[in-house]
Amino acid sequence: MRSDLELLEKVNEVENFFGSVFYEDALADWNLAKELGEFFLRIGDTDVMAHALLARAHRHLGNLTRAREALKLCKTRVANGELAPSEAEMFAGLLAKEEKLLSPEDGT
Repeated sequence: MRSDLELLEKVNEVENFFGSVFYEDALADWNLAKELGEFFLRIGDTDVMAHALLARAHRHLGNLTRAREALKLCKTRVANGELAPSEAEMFAGLLAKEEKLLSPEDGT
């Protein structure tokens, strides 16, 4: 595990970090996204962004149960009105895509 400073420096080194995570779904180091989500939670930031980072990172790392848990928390926060309408709209598409990617293929 990196120190907080090392983590933030690594994130800063990635060109378009959040775009790579949320729009392209193509980050080179998904552990970095997971660590950033965990950092946000550790410092008390329990908003949608932290859970969205964890959902996407855990899916890429093969931790599907943890990815689904993070997605559920993220969806709950959106449903509870914790975002401005423009933010909720932005996250709606992301969450729908993530939910589809995390759905079991056999329908169970």
